[in-house]
Amino acid sequence: MDAEKLRRSWLFLGGLKTVIRSRFFIKRPFFISHLITTRCFASCPTCLWRGDSPEENDTAKVIDFYHQAKKLGFVSTTFWGGEPLLRGDIGEILRACQDLGLVTGLITNGYLLPRYAHLLARDLGFLIVSIDIPSEEHDRLRGVEGMYENVILGIKQVKYENPRLKVFINSVISQLNYPYVEQLVRLAEDLSIAITFESVNQGLVEFPRKEGETVVALRLPQEKEKQIFGLIHELKKDHPSINNSESYLRLFQKGNVSYRCHAPKICIRVEPDGSVTNCLDRIHPLGNVYEQKLSSILESLQLKWLQKKAESCSSCVDSGVVESSLFWDFNLEVMANTLRFFVK
Repeated sequence: MDAEKLRRSWLFLGGLKTVIRSRFFIKRPFFISHLITTRCFASCPTCLWRGDSPEENDTAKVIDFYHQAKKLGFVSTTFWGGEPLLRGDIGEILRACQDLGLVTGLITNGYLLPRYAHLLARDLGFLIVSIDIPSEEHDRLRGVEGMYENVILGIKQVKYENPRLKVFINSVISQLNYPYVEQLVRLAEDLSIAITFESVNQGLVEFPRKEGETVVALRLPQEKEKQIFGLIHELKKDHPSINNSESYLRLFQKGNVSYRCHAPKICIRVEPDGSVTNCLDRIHPLGNVYEQKLSSILESLQLKWLQKKAESCSSCVDSGVVESSLFWDFNLEVMANTLRFFVK
């Protein structure tokens, strides 16, 4: 085993140790999903999170929150939006997280990647880039001319700057792009990176610009979704670039997306103003990390209620929630697939 694979295997073992410690001993989340801004110049029709919302602009408050998180045992964070690269202080925040030893990731639509490639290659542990159609048709879908060209150029630049950086494509399968699955897999292989597929989360847009915005209608009808995820399952046999576990793909292939959600035990989701999302009661957040001590939120009865109540919910269909919940239940296939993802 070469040095890089050994390093990544060590990272996986560290992650597994964190899960065991969190589940059986400290019983606290260890990961932060940070919706750092809802601002975005794209108009992706499957996005639930683009819109207008209050945003904390005091960089010192954000960094102080991460100092608290590190002391309380958090090991990783992912910044997303909106478009997180629109924040003028994103570089300072990423550097602070890296200096703290947090495994730091970022999800981007990719348009600004060429401008920020050097910064991201230096200060990230992993990078997720959203691509729905592997051609200039992607520009039409996202409503930004030149989007696809910038995405591809940016991925290449980031990989050139830091060949060790884990980069992968995330593609949301909907009625708008399902015919392009095989082409998306080929694109990932041409770029020597991995790809994750997921279905469309349904419901009202969380930060709407107009009343009643929804993406419910864009999810594939069940029979079509079963067919497409069956295709992805078949492709996975010959294309190791596909990140999804077989367990995740089978849920959609069988048309029965049922699982025990453990997301609130694994992570907290922080919104742009610092609110900690209560996914089962969005009107009443669990607290605010810029106004309260993080420890008080983690010890709150509201969080404990959410952690228990979420076990009977399986409405989220994104790969992050489902795969992490299956891992928490020690699904061996998911664990083996995660190890493969870390090492390859």
